[in-house]
Amino acid sequence: MSSVYTARDENLGRDVALKLFAPQAAEADELKRQEAEIRLLATLNHPSLVTLFDAGVDTRVPEQPRPFLTMELVEGQDLRSRLRHSRVPLDELAVIGAGIADALAYVHGLGIIHRDIKPANILLVQQRPGEPVRPKLTDFGIARILDGTRLTATGTMVGTAAYLSPEQAMGLPLSPATDIYSLGLVLLECVKGAVEYPGGAVESAVARLHRAPEVPGDLPAEWQQLLTSMTALEPLDRPTAADLEIALRQALVSPDCVPGIVAEEATRVLPALPTRRPSVLPDGRDAAAEETATPSAGPRRGRRAWLASAVAAAALIAGAFAVTTAVTAPRTPDVVTYPTVTGTLGDHLVELQKSVEP
Repeated sequence: MSSVYTARDENLGRDVALKLFAPQAAEADELKRQEAEIRLLATLNHPSLVTLFDAGVDTRVPEQPRPFLTMELVEGQDLRSRLRHSRVPLDELAVIGAGIADALAYVHGLGIIHRDIKPANILLVQQRPGEPVRPKLTDFGIARILDGTRLTATGTMVGTAAYLSPEQAMGLPLSPATDIYSLGLVLLECVKGAVEYPGGAVESAVARLHRAPEVPGDLPAEWQQLLTSMTALEPLDRPTAADLEIALRQALVSPDCVPGIVAEEATRVLPALPTRRPSVLPDGRDAAAEETATPSAGPRRGRRAWLASAVAAAALIAGAFAVTTAVTAPRTPDVVTYPTVTGTLGDHLVELQKSVEP
């Protein structure tokens, strides 16, 4: 239906993706479908959707008009190319699936069905090295508006055969559950590394009507249940895109990615700080001189014990004094009171107390 090229926007100086539709006769129905795609893409704005920059029609050959879309150029690969190398781990698949489910919840809320969910339409963007890839959904060329006019001929099967929903294969009316089924087949392919319903268009389309998808039994129970519900034959049994996003983001991760039990860490005790000798002893003598004159440790221990007792007594008296003062005396903002203690230190405090009393 179209070809996509890397192009250069000369006005804005940026690289873009140019989707150019194949030359064709100017049939009214086909032009209507293509114009509907252009209008549809122009209304969408979501981080997991490819952004549309511009649109138009090349009419240089009047008999064969060629509509074109100028879109965001996504650097990276699509999911189909990713699957050619290896299967997708569950933790990575949860991120991809959640991003696409978020995009589908957005477009379904606008009454739009994509109708062609497949690995080739899921682009993978690497934002920063080491971070999970961000998926982007593209190609709404065959989307339809729920409330609008059907843009394809009656009985025409539109979509990629390997990922069609049962209702698509039978030509029944579609709903947002159609995209959920197709996404379920995509996720299942990522897990198994193979297409669930291979073969020709008719063979692949009919196969899903005769058997349910085979979900691997070695998957975690949550994944088995989710993939089974997404690919249920009855559309009403499938989860909504919003519920699917929540499940993938919060619950469905690989067991290897579940954080382990955090070991309890005991409270660390800091080492005691060394005791610092006072520069002046309680009786006024110089501590350094006393240390030189009295090498024995006994007197020092006595003086230290006395000083510790004095400081402790001062703290207790200060607390009692503060409580008594707060209860019995009026508050005087300009007057500062001090406790009374005995000894040389007490004498100095008494003198200081008297000097500040009114």
